[in-house]
Amino acid sequence: MERAFEIGPIRPPSEAESLLLRITRNCPWNKCRFCTIYKGNRFSTRSLEEIKADIDQVALYRDNINNGIPEDLSSLPEETMQRYLYIMNWMAHGCESVFLQDANTVVLTFEKLREILVYLRTKLPFVKRVTTYGRVDSIDKFSAGQLEGLREAGLDRIHSGYESGSEKVLSVLNKGFTKAQEIDAGRKVKESGIELSVYFMPGAGGHGLSCENAVETADVVNKVNPDFVRIRTFVAQRGTEIYDDISSGLREECTDKEKALELKEMIYHIDGADGHLYSDHIINLFEEVNGNMTADKEKMLSVFEAFERLDIQDQRRYQIARRMGIARSLSRFERLDRGQKESVEAYLMKLDTGEAFETFLTRLLRRYI
Repeated sequence: MERAFEIGPIRPPSEAESLLLRITRNCPWNKCRFCTIYKGNRFSTRSLEEIKADIDQVALYRDNINNGIPEDLSSLPEETMQRYLYIMNWMAHGCESVFLQDANTVVLTFEKLREILVYLRTKLPFVKRVTTYGRVDSIDKFSAGQLEGLREAGLDRIHSGYESGSEKVLSVLNKGFTKAQEIDAGRKVKESGIELSVYFMPGAGGHGLSCENAVETADVVNKVNPDFVRIRTFVAQRGTEIYDDISSGLREECTDKEKALELKEMIYHIDGADGHLYSDHIINLFEEVNGNMTADKEKMLSVFEAFERLDIQDQRRYQIARRMGIARSLSRFERLDRGQKESVEAYLMKLDTGEAFETFLTRLLRRYI
């Protein structure tokens, strides 16, 4: 009987077209105060035999599909059919990339991770990019030379959830590592030739730490110069310690607008980094804020400035349109049709206090997390 592929719960949005290959299960830290994804699940590593068997299956199914087998998917057992459909979908996107799951594959030893990469590249030599998640403290245990060895074995990019460059905010989030470790780990990844994609959360420290979060995070970006900076605006989720802090009044959450302007402050303080910043997620207020952090800095700042020039009611109209999924950008907001404008206006009229307005926006945002 064939073994089903194991696929973990998440991957970065930029890896939407990647084959998902599960190397570890869940998260070895699992103590972040804002995250619910792996709560209640025990961390474990898969054996080399299991991982290699999955890679072998991918190679076999791809060969079968290329040879016209099977001709009729509906005649196959349900699990086998789903497996073929999964590989066919990956093939439709060119079989270009593989993402190693779950939350922190680089927790493995150098030797084991290298063996997996070599086997993957041998069995699937046509793959152009192999990427994975990696926690700062796990990355930092490797020397620059070992990271270079992983690059030579076939690892092209590490995605890492830095979340903030502020020591105080990192403590609030209980990330389990320091700003100094972020800088050290990031520099070693860059030195090795592996691409580094880091994630930051405007608003993560709450109202009282907003400015510090922006400035200290920019400082990390300046000192590491990651290839990619990806923005994930902070939204407190029910069932987390951070949510309890906010509900009890221990911590004041930033407003939707304050979180966006915190990102503006961060971009303003970035100086000399030449990687690419992406605001490529629905939970960010301005999806069009993206570009080279040096060459496109003024263009990115101009998006915030255009928003700030709107009167308060038009700002709120845009926020409602964005959070409802009607407008993906300020320019699209300006071209709403009559029905869309009426829908936005109807909601605005109901939300007559600032508290109700923010509660409404947060409720819409939680749909996307």
